Amino acid sequence: MESTQPDDGTIGRLEAALTALGKGDARREELIDDFGGPAAYRAWLAGMLLGAAQAEAVAADRAPLSRDARYAIWQRQLSAAGVSGDTAAQAELVRWQVERACAPLPALAAEHATDPIPLAAGQAAEGLRVLLSVMAVTQGAVAAGDVPALAAQAGRLREARKVLQAAVDGTDLLLELLGSVDI
Repeated sequence: MESTQPDDGTIGRLEAALTALGKGDARREELIDDFGGPAAYRAWLAGMLLGAAQAEAVAADRAPLSRDARYAIWQRQLSAAGVSGDTAAQAELVRWQVERACAPLPALAAEHATDPIPLAAGQAAEGLRVLLSVMAVTQGAVAAGDVPALAAQAGRLREARKVLQAAVDGTDLLLELLGSVDI
């Protein structure tokens, strides 16, 4: 079995942060066993901490702030994530955030198979995810003058366009249906 004490102390720091937010759980050894080892437990802790931080961010984002204040907050987030000043890493962070936020959409679309809105949302999220991955690749490629890497993204751009077009088509279909009932 893996060691329950990673060398970098990440588990302890995550546990301390969750405890500080009132979300701690003192059952470390039991949870490590339940999750199948320290790596899975660490991922669980990180997910818990992310959820707690997101709940705080949602509440904080309700405050009326200027565009400049919101941009300053974004800059602090980039700094805390360790990607400040690295455009490709920033694009990758945004791609990951969108991917994580939109992960439930395909499941929602499957649950509500007759409802075109979750399907269109899932398609739009997938298209955005692909575009953001292309953005992350092209940021570095442009800086390096890597023309082959840029050219290799053409297929991904076509993929994004196809999925986004499906989302638009689904939305148009719903609008037509609503129009047929005088809404």
